[in-house]
Amino acid sequence: MKRPIDATLHGATDYTVGSLLMTVFPRLAGLSGTQAADQIRAAGAIHAGYSTLTDYPLGVVKAIPYKLHLTIDALGAAALALTPFVTGQFKRGKREWVPHVALAAFELASLAMTDPTGMGDFHGDVEAVRRANMENPHEKIYNGAPALAAAAR
Repeated sequence: MKRPIDATLHGATDYTVGSLLMTVFPRLAGLSGTQAADQIRAAGAIHAGYSTLTDYPLGVVKAIPYKLHLTIDALGAAALALTPFVTGQFKRGKREWVPHVALAAFELASLAMTDPTGMGDFHGDVEAVRRANMENPHEKIYNGAPALAAAAR
């Protein structure tokens, strides 16, 4: 199976999803003020937190090896899915457990598409993209060629 998600894209997803879980998701899922919302917010905070400690391009401290991060992701997804059943809140209805299970399924699907080497399985010129990402944007903006040429009259 091809695994197109590299470490950079995985990191961007980590921070985006972590932020959404801490802020918007509980309200969108109709969970505001519930135990389920608190659990989902905590999961988002924990996820974003250990992402900052991961040794990948978007990590800040780079203390957790990337493969260990992926293992923590899988364990976190399982823990999130099981939480409503362990706490008994599933008895209050579907809205108390379906978001947990859906988020866990999303996480596991993301992991299935993530290359554990961090490189990703691309069909394009990966080295050209990496070189472009290493360029100084300030230099290109102020000292580079114009992005657009004047139209011919």
